[in-house]
Amino acid sequence: RRRYDVFVSFRGKDTRPTFTSHLHTSLQNAGITAFKDDDDVDGLQRGERISIALLKAIGLSACSVIVFSTHYADSKWCLQELENIMVCHRTKGQVVYPIFYEVDPSDVRYQKKESEFGKAFESLISRRSVEEDKVQSWRTDLREVSSFSGTTVINSRYLYLEVSYTLIYYLIDSLEFSN
Repeated sequence: RRRYDVFVSFRGKDTRPTFTSHLHTSLQNAGITAFKDDDDVDGLQRGERISIALLKAIGLSACSVIVFSTHYADSKWCLQELENIMVCHRTKGQVVYPIFYEVDPSDVRYQKKESEFGKAFESLISRRSVEEDKVQSWRTDLREVSSFSGTTVINSRYLYLEVSYTLIYYLIDSLEFSN
């Protein structure tokens, strides 16, 4: 059963005010029902119950948009969302659309230690006790999703409008196909 057209995964401190809020508004204005964690938690308090609601929302979405940004990989929660999104992609055929916001897709693909994205990933691994198989799983998911067709946004103040329109057309085509 589908409740949302789109689940948007993003690192709030990197993109909420500058990109993701505008993208979410554009999706809503186009009639696309988008889940975004700061306004769709059904009145729950922040904490563990929200994390369950977020993971559930991924499974209840036809598509997922992942906004990769400099510190996305520094968040264990973002990587858990990514992992769940990729499971839904592989098992349910969920459409996944990556947006590379101020990061190069190759930095996401390879997590190069000299890139800001790679440094963020290494920072998470060094700060938290993460099992090696989990790290490898995240690396696999990052490599796979970075090879998907998506959009790169670098050094642009208003490019979110163009990205919004491109994404909206892509999602409308995907949603019509899945119905």
